[in-house]
Amino acid sequence: MLHPAVPAVICAVVTVGILITSLLLCRHLRRRRHQMCIGNCGYDAIGDCKPPSLVSVSSVSQDVQITKEHQRVQPRSTSISSRGSISTVSRASIRSDPLTGTEDTSSISARSDTSVDSYVFDPSFGAIRPDLYPRKDAVLQQSSLDRCYGRLHIRLKYDFRTSDLVAHLIEAQDLPPSERVEADVSAGDPYIRVSLEPTVDERVRQSSVKRKTANPFYNEYFKFPTTYDDIKESTLVFSVFDYDKFSRHKHVGEVRVDLSRVETSNSVEMWCDVQKQQPEVAEIGEILLSLSYLPTAERLTVVVMKAKELRVPTTTTSSDPFVRITLVVEGKKVKRKKTSVKKGTHNPVWNEALSFNIPAELLPKIVLECHVVHNDLIGHGEFVGSCAIGPARPGGEGKHWNDMMQNQRKSMAMWHPLHR
Repeated sequence: MLHPAVPAVICAVVTVGILITSLLLCRHLRRRRHQMCIGNCGYDAIGDCKPPSLVSVSSVSQDVQITKEHQRVQPRSTSISSRGSISTVSRASIRSDPLTGTEDTSSISARSDTSVDSYVFDPSFGAIRPDLYPRKDAVLQQSSLDRCYGRLHIRLKYDFRTSDLVAHLIEAQDLPPSERVEADVSAGDPYIRVSLEPTVDERVRQSSVKRKTANPFYNEYFKFPTTYDDIKESTLVFSVFDYDKFSRHKHVGEVRVDLSRVETSNSVEMWCDVQKQQPEVAEIGEILLSLSYLPTAERLTVVVMKAKELRVPTTTTSSDPFVRITLVVEGKKVKRKKTSVKKGTHNPVWNEALSFNIPAELLPKIVLECHVVHNDLIGHGEFVGSCAIGPARPGGEGKHWNDMMQNQRKSMAMWHPLHR
């Protein structure tokens, strides 16, 4: 017979075993549920394996990072001026999602770059350029109540960049016919000398010669270096000549422009009447002389070339002229030489050279007196007219001497009017 307490002990043991088993089962179930929760929430633990979903997301992100590149878009350039070019370039990068095939607009980067070519950039870029704002030129008319010997078409402007007065000789119209005796000459061979008074340099500004026309077209430019303030007290002179190969060039007339009455800061276009300002021919004739000085030999050579329209003060119609050259040093007559006599002509041609030995230190003190004399068998001859050439002489006589001194070893020829 069992002891009455044994069933109670067995029942207690069984109860304890059931409780222990239940606890172990609950602990196992709790651990399994915890692991499943970690996998679903996406937390990473050291030594744990990542779920397949996380692996796919990470690989996509890596692929996107690798393919993130900037693709250059063809730029559009806009030219600002002829001196330099400024181009505006737009760049954009577009990334596409390889999984969805859609464009990722968040990765688009747009930037506007302004680039300037330093090789063609002008340091004066940005300065005001008057040539980009053209204005209609003013057209002025300078007319005269006296007889008109043609018209000149000119344009004047002061260049502030180079400090030059620019005279644009465009054309001439209605010039008078030539007075030469050639049968085939009806229109002249005009050319124009341009000068500024008072003079700014020694240069001779002269246009080309236009053959056999009364309406020459030149389109030539002449510059005078001077300040803008000085031109307000200057006069621009256009002298019109008829070219003659065998005689003195005929002075047709001239145009004088008073620059104090013309605003040259802007381009000014003008039509001006040609007028007579100087006597056409000397009353008693003219003579053509050529001067040259050879410094090595200290020799001054005077070539008496020819004379024109001599007026002999006698009742006879014939003229037998010759020329006498006198060398005067400090007011004293040192030497005298003369040419041959030309019989029966008022337009003699000599082409004879008369030489004088003169030291270079005496040149500033010399005057050459030229006398044209009508040869008279009775007496010493009859005086026709004279001229004097030297460094202190006024007008063309002094200019001829200075031209010879500035061009030594060269022959300088000039016409001189005779006077009594």
